[in-house]
Amino acid sequence: MTTWMETEPSRWGRAAVVCAVLMFVPLSGACGGLMALEESSAEDEMAALVAEVGPDWDVVEDYLESERTWMARILASGRATDHDSSPGAGEADGAAPRVFVVRASGGGAPPRAEMEQALRAALEAENGADAEQRFGAALEDLNGVELVDPRSGDEDSPGSAVVNEALRAALEAQLGAESVHLRAEDEDSPESTDGSAPDAPDVRRAAAAAIAILEVGGTHEKTVEAAEFLVNSAAMTPGGEEYASRGASALLAYAPDYTGWGLMLQRFHVLGSIGPARGAAAGAFFKELASGAEDPVLRGAGRYYVAAGRMQAANAPGMSGEDRAAERQSALDLAIGLSDGVEGEKLPGDARTFADAEADLIRSIRHGTVGSRVPDLVGSRLDGMEGRLSDYLGRVVLLDFWATWCAPCVAALPQKRQLVGDLPADRFVLLSISVDANLETVTGFVEEEPMPWENWHVGMRSDITRTLDVGSYPTYILVDEHGEILARAQQLPDEFVALIEEAVERSPEA
Repeated sequence: MTTWMETEPSRWGRAAVVCAVLMFVPLSGACGGLMALEESSAEDEMAALVAEVGPDWDVVEDYLESERTWMARILASGRATDHDSSPGAGEADGAAPRVFVVRASGGGAPPRAEMEQALRAALEAENGADAEQRFGAALEDLNGVELVDPRSGDEDSPGSAVVNEALRAALEAQLGAESVHLRAEDEDSPESTDGSAPDAPDVRRAAAAAIAILEVGGTHEKTVEAAEFLVNSAAMTPGGEEYASRGASALLAYAPDYTGWGLMLQRFHVLGSIGPARGAAAGAFFKELASGAEDPVLRGAGRYYVAAGRMQAANAPGMSGEDRAAERQSALDLAIGLSDGVEGEKLPGDARTFADAEADLIRSIRHGTVGSRVPDLVGSRLDGMEGRLSDYLGRVVLLDFWATWCAPCVAALPQKRQLVGDLPADRFVLLSISVDANLETVTGFVEEEPMPWENWHVGMRSDITRTLDVGSYPTYILVDEHGEILARAQQLPDEFVALIEEAVERSPEA
């Protein structure tokens, strides 16, 4: 298994992992009163730790050094090899992933999904070159992107927190979260002999020191660094949404000239999709930004992400039609006019202007959310002929956005074949829409893996993916015979399959 990351020059600490092994493992907790007691206890414990540690940046530095040591042990040990044959999850010798870092320079770089596609294609190529050579060659064709050695030690190399985040996620994916242990910073950390990963350092004391620095009120010389640490390193730990919120709010209050908001906002947007607690924290911060930021660009960005969050909420399963319509209208109200006064400015962390971002968001709310009606979008069939969504009116349609490099997409092929085999063709259509860069990649794949249903190829940047707000793969969108979206999902669980079957049974011809 190979891990790669995207970041921005000179801002390694604000990087984001860009691959399927981006995993966060929030702690589960009891509900009701017990949950409230647990939260209160955790808050009291952290408050006591903050008072004990105090605003001591050396504690954070010690933690970062322990992270570097942990990273070096894994990269230098047999668990992370310099060979191209690092096995994937579950293979017998349990070697750890090899880590590659990709640096993307701001708004001129392609979307991260496009970078991931290029890297996966390079990884799968069998041309005699090792992985690093293949990756480097693939990235030569992408503007503003380069491969960086995480172990180089150069001044411009990524910080340890960036690489450690990838290592933790990849090792958890490969070995199981229980094998990536946390340890207190004053404990010995012997080399593992049972096949598990070496123990990872515990972030809590360092987080407490960073929080104490912020509580000084913006006068500490390490205020910005402490805030960034809480968002970048501490936020990814269980309960880390509280750390992230404190860090981001401090930047807003104490660092008016902060220049790293682009990746910071993207990071919070991703954080918001990882469980309800992190979602609530991200939503609260975006609301704070939308209402309290002095910079109109930041206010507009906060409003954009609040509206985007409302749009995503409108797609949640199990909502009543009335509640869903209310969420959609709330998202629309927030989106309309969010670019006023900053129309030509770039949305932080995005290549689009505010005007373009607002237009895209409004279109997605109106035509890409559950309960809305899809427009007559156009794509290219695998034979090169034009296809239109209106070609399938009168039948229930399952839109399947996928790519040959998307492992979950390929793994779902047996389910999709069963759906097509079980449901009547006069009432149901499966339309797979490939976002692969090259048509030949798709046609070659289909020759080896039959997909006997409707297939389009639209590439990574298309009107249909932008309108329907498709940014991860697979994405499944269920559309009824009139063109109304009934449901959206990233998988095909039994409940979603049941919705498909019920929609087909309700169709007029049934």
